[in-house]
Amino acid sequence: MVNFIAFNEARDTCEMVLVEGPWDGDVEEHLYALQDRMFGCLNAALDGHLAEQFPEAKGKAVVVRIDCYDLPQGELEAFVARFADGVAILPDYSAEGSPFVCMLGFEIGFYTLANE
Repeated sequence: MVNFIAFNEARDTCEMVLVEGPWDGDVEEHLYALQDRMFGCLNAALDGHLAEQFPEAKGKAVVVRIDCYDLPQGELEAFVARFADGVAILPDYSAEGSPFVCMLGFEIGFYTLANE
C-alpha cells in the first residue's frame, strides 16, 4: 500500500508516500488502484494504525504524497484534485476531532526516470 513514511520536521508533517509509474495498459485501471491506495492511507491515518506503527505521527498533519514517474500529468492532477475535493465533504474522512491527526492533505509530484 504505502511505499514509505517520511517526516518533514520543517513543516511538522508526516508524509505517507505512494510511488506510481511508469504505467502500462489502461490508465483508468491504474487510477482505480491509486484511489484504493489513497483511501487506504486515509483509513490508516484516521483509524490510528499510522500512529500505532509510528508514534511520532500522532497528532501531526498527514500528507498523502504521490510521487509519479513518467505519468500523464494533467490526468493525474485532475484525478487527485477530484479525490481531495470528494473526500473533503465526507464526514468519515475528516480530521476534525481525530485523536490521531490534526489535518489531512494531498500532494503530487512528477518526475522522469533517467534513461540508461
